[in-house]
Amino acid sequence: MRVPPPGGGPRRDGPPHAGELFTDRESESQAFRSTLKRFRRMLDSDDEVGAARHNVLTFYGMGGIGKTALSERLEAWVRRGLPIVNGWGALPSTKVDATARIDLHGSAGQMDLPAALLAMRAGLAHVRRRWPVFDLAFAAYWSAVRPGEPLPAFRGRDELENVVAETAGEILKDLGSAAEWIVGTPTTLGVRGVRKLVGELRRQRELRLAIEAYPGFEDFLLRCADEPSPTEPRPALACEIAAALSWELAQITPAPLLVVFVDTTERLALDPRRVSEGHLNKLVHGMPNVLFVLTGREMIDWYDEKQVDVVHRGPWTWPGLVPGADDNPRQHLVGNLSPADTRALILRARERQDLPMDDDVVDELVRSSAGLPQYLELARQVALSIKDAGPGRRVEASDVTGSLGSLVMRILDDVPPDEQRAIRAAALFRLFDPGLIAAAAGVDHGCAERAVRRPMIDRHGGGRFPYRMHDAVREAIRKADHQIAHGWSERDWELAAGRAAAEVRRLHDEAKDRGDNRAVLDLVGLAVVLVCEQRTDLGPPPSETYVDWLSRAIVFSPSVQGLRSRVPAESETAYGRLVLDFIRAKDIETPFDERIALLRGIFDADHALAVPAGRHLGYALRGRYRWGESLAVFDELVARSPSRINLAQGPLTLSMARRFADARTAGAGTKSEGHIRRMAEYAHGRPERYFAEVADKVEMLRSAGRQREHLEELGTLLARKALLRDDVHLDEVLEFAEQAELAGHVVATRSALLATVLLHRSDPADIAAAIGRLRVLDEMSQGRIGFRYATAEACTALLAGDHDRLARLRDELAGPSTRGRDIIPVECLLRSSGLPLPDVPTQWLEPVDDVVRRWAGHFRQYVARRAQPS
Repeated sequence: MRVPPPGGGPRRDGPPHAGELFTDRESESQAFRSTLKRFRRMLDSDDEVGAARHNVLTFYGMGGIGKTALSERLEAWVRRGLPIVNGWGALPSTKVDATARIDLHGSAGQMDLPAALLAMRAGLAHVRRRWPVFDLAFAAYWSAVRPGEPLPAFRGRDELENVVAETAGEILKDLGSAAEWIVGTPTTLGVRGVRKLVGELRRQRELRLAIEAYPGFEDFLLRCADEPSPTEPRPALACEIAAALSWELAQITPAPLLVVFVDTTERLALDPRRVSEGHLNKLVHGMPNVLFVLTGREMIDWYDEKQVDVVHRGPWTWPGLVPGADDNPRQHLVGNLSPADTRALILRARERQDLPMDDDVVDELVRSSAGLPQYLELARQVALSIKDAGPGRRVEASDVTGSLGSLVMRILDDVPPDEQRAIRAAALFRLFDPGLIAAAAGVDHGCAERAVRRPMIDRHGGGRFPYRMHDAVREAIRKADHQIAHGWSERDWELAAGRAAAEVRRLHDEAKDRGDNRAVLDLVGLAVVLVCEQRTDLGPPPSETYVDWLSRAIVFSPSVQGLRSRVPAESETAYGRLVLDFIRAKDIETPFDERIALLRGIFDADHALAVPAGRHLGYALRGRYRWGESLAVFDELVARSPSRINLAQGPLTLSMARRFADARTAGAGTKSEGHIRRMAEYAHGRPERYFAEVADKVEMLRSAGRQREHLEELGTLLARKALLRDDVHLDEVLEFAEQAELAGHVVATRSALLATVLLHRSDPADIAAAIGRLRVLDEMSQGRIGFRYATAEACTALLAGDHDRLARLRDELAGPSTRGRDIIPVECLLRSSGLPLPDVPTQWLEPVDDVVRRWAGHFRQYVARRAQPS
């Protein structure tokens, strides 16, 4: 199979065709076996890929039918992990060279694309150690979305880090540029090497790397380094990296057969917008020479051309997914086990585990279970409990028949009461650890440790929360009536959720105290998941200005936008729905009008985030220079909640609107008075008071735990120091940039980029990339370029003596009819350069010519400082 490089494949084409609804009962193992055989033939052909994709085999069916077990068993089969006598006979004649698993069980509608890429790369490590095209692209992408972190380990070793370090080192050695790079710890050399390599590519745009890669790979590598960030991970780019791996696989003869198992795909449907399903669609489409085995509750409907939420759709693209398709790979309904298979499974369990179960009970269980695998598993656990109760007790038909929920309750009957509480508490979460359920249940940690070893709880892998419970079991426990022994009422569930929230709050506060911004975001996200699934008593607020601790934690988190990837797409509770609306409204990728509507809806509601939403609604409007609407919102806010911070917003808005005299009058005697004075003097070219007073404000914000505001104010300070003083160093700015990126704080990231440009200590190509990214972020946030991009562009033009570049900047700034306070320094520079902007209403507190002269002097001093050798 000839696979084009990313972006080089043919476009979708061809007429649609319809299929008929099918009821398939083909053996799952036979379907997999025949799929492998046909897919191997396609891999060995010399045909172009074409528009159609034949790389998806789907098994779907109701919950509890055994889809996860089937997926895991199919993988174990081809990896020779099943016993010789396994019910499926000999191994498939088609060799599978590597497998990978993408488990969506813990997803609330999102898909972790970097984790998916890593899973495939880990699987292919068995085929060969190096995949240089993928490894370099992934390392560049990873260092952009996870700055400051080493490359992730797999198979328990730093194998990827070492491989990338070796590949980058050999290329740099070939370029004669290795000497400056080979420093640092082994766990950082891979990332450092890729960054060094990217720097060489920026300096020499015509450079071609000494690896086997497709034309244009060097430009793609630069995109992987420059385009994504923690706040903008660019999932489409991650899908292109997967396509690069597909191309690299196709260069090997014979092509390796990689099978990727994707389980619980129904989780992606929790997001009604199907965003992550769209990413999976792109990933699968971009890897036509990789076989994907998908398991979930519903058919995959990518064959439907009306499904506009996925890019690659239609029966001409996915003929095998059309209902009624004849040839594998296609979609298969996973039905209940046949009576014969059900009986064989029960008898095998009875024999291997010596279950005290007579033949008549076996007969009744075959009938009652209707072949539902989860039912049979629960019945087995009940029988084991009866066996463990002591000799002489036989399993009766009434013990192992009834509803699925009744079987769950019978299992719990044989569990000590304290462990029962822990298991019930575990049902609050999709993923959990013993500490979390111990707190939620109000039991000892040792009890929780014993509970997670019970058969109904599975360990799914590593990570912060390594345990889970099958959805059918979880649902049965949640729906159990409080009238049964040890059952919980709705109030009990609320109290347990409240205890869990208190534990999350404790962990959150500890993370905040140690300055771990990523952990803070993770824990706020966990609390949001909890309140979206269960009415929760969040306890007393930490201050009078907030209704509960979670609303305050959200507002004061390092970045509200950084929460977006950590929370579910939908909520089952009214409280949670408005929390999700608030987080969505703070995402710069949400259309501005939708952001305004979401914030207005929360502001008008009776909710813990209503007042903060009103404040952020005003922020959003003034960020778009809609001064009148912003002031009206703040007036409404003060009428509802006349707190110090709310009273300050009107005067601050007047200052930002260049109404300095009005701001001074309105701010007299308020919390904002000092800030308004500092900002007015700064805008008039007198920054002395700002620098004398701002350090205290930065420290106050830090010590108060107001991380978002602290990062924002610190970023502004660093940028102004870089422009007006000479007491900030590049290392300090880069360290701050990593903090801002890790927190997902867009405003702080923009300030860090501006400071980096103004210091002018980086490579020219790096500076150009920073200016370009500043422009993108400005436009996404404000709908047009802002003062940060304008300042960076103006100073770069000044240092280069490029008057034409200044003129182009002037022309672009002259378009909008409104401008804010922060653009005044650039206006003054342009005016002093003979490039005046059209006047906008401004209440100058002193003659404007004096202001222009001061700022012109500041910029002359800036150029003189930067002209000195560093």
